[in-house]
Amino acid sequence: METTHPSENLGAFLRIAKGANVPDDSLVGILTAVGWSRRRVYRALGAYYTDTLGGSLPREGASADDARDAFFYLLNFITLGFWTVALGNIFYVLIDRAFPDAAAPYSGLPLIDALAWPIATVLVAFPTFAFIAQRIAVALKKRPDAAVSGVRAWLTYVALVLAALVVLLDGIWFLDTFLSGQLTLHFVLDSLVLLVLGGGVFVTYLSSLQRGGAAT
Repeated sequence: METTHPSENLGAFLRIAKGANVPDDSLVGILTAVGWSRRRVYRALGAYYTDTLGGSLPREGASADDARDAFFYLLNFITLGFWTVALGNIFYVLIDRAFPDAAAPYSGLPLIDALAWPIATVLVAFPTFAFIAQRIAVALKKRPDAAVSGVRAWLTYVALVLAALVVLLDGIWFLDTFLSGQLTLHFVLDSLVLLVLGGGVFVTYLSSLQRGGAAT
């Protein structure tokens, strides 16, 4: 007995729905609500219009859009790395001064000298990150199809993998220290900072990916 591929069912449903004059936005909302990704739905809509109109989809400007998306998402990711690492360093310096570790004493630099570079990094990188994130949000409102951009999906997945590695390594680091009997308040606080920053990045990017429906 022959089985029907899910994509064929999707295409058949879209043809019936478009024959009943159901708007594209409604179809996208309905189908994503039952588990279809935006990418698959838009792809099926493109196939429907290609068959119905008897012509291929225009691709002019796609390369420029992809390049612009890559620029913004890469810069967004780089500035995120700068200010999160710098913020972590600020907490590490403060923890070192508040809870000195005899096994790893701080360098003896004045507090302002130890904090100057990470504070300057946060003050420059975070506003840049926020500005780029706002530009991306505006672009997604103007071009909803950008939410299913391959560039966006790939860079988001890269950020997710790196954030997950940070959390995983932090967990291993913590457990190893605990089992070896070297756990101190200083170490617990350092580990907590790493967990909060890495976990925060992971949750933020995962939520962004789920909202955008970039998964295939």
